[in-house]
Amino acid sequence: MSDYERVASVDELQPGGRLSVFVDDEPVLLIQKADGCYAAIADVCTHDGQPLTDGPIEGNEITCDRHGARFDLTTGEPQCMPATEAVQVYDVKVEDGSILLRPATGEAASCNHPSPPNTVTAGAPALPTGLPPGGNPAPATANDDDDSDKSVDEKMIDALRNVIDPELMINIVDLGLVYSINHDGQKAFVDMTLTSPACPAGPQIIQQSKMALERLKDVDEAEIKLVMTPPWTPERMTDEARDHLGIF
Repeated sequence: MSDYERVASVDELQPGGRLSVFVDDEPVLLIQKADGCYAAIADVCTHDGQPLTDGPIEGNEITCDRHGARFDLTTGEPQCMPATEAVQVYDVKVEDGSILLRPATGEAASCNHPSPPNTVTAGAPALPTGLPPGGNPAPATANDDDDSDKSVDEKMIDALRNVIDPELMINIVDLGLVYSINHDGQKAFVDMTLTSPACPAGPQIIQQSKMALERLKDVDEAEIKLVMTPPWTPERMTDEARDHLGIF
């Protein structure tokens, strides 16, 4: 079985929260359910490839908000039509303040429930005191580091560098997909494009861009506008992106 891969820290999620991550270069939706238990499922509906990122969660099931296909978060099995194929689920392990995932193989994914606040399990450090009600740290934001000298637009660009095109494995800023960034108060506005109008990863990239921006403490809402004029060309890539793809 594959080794576990670190995907996030425990302070990036609170009960009811979700986070888009990658495991073995595949998009995965990491969820902390209302009871505090984690679940992780491939961020793709097996019916039509639509991301499950924003799908409503009820009990232990997530529903694709496009055609209503519903999946069990523990087994990945479809619970209703039009889906007939299971979604990959992932084992979750919490270790030293980190969340680790690996693909589950044929069995229900295991869920490592976080320890209650200020308790110690064998080999694990005590959780910090001074937590908000419920014992869960406030979710980390993309500008928690010492970037106080950066403008809001610069922080937004940094956040978008965390969004990776899953086909080319290059962030969307270096790839040249971001055309403009603006903000008005706590609302962000981004014009961006895709490498082609028929890019299958388009919905996933747009949703992850929105989520990356809304994790900033300076942004309450992000509006992503998809534009196709001017069309994207490889000339828009940075030198680093060109080197990655072997384009000279």
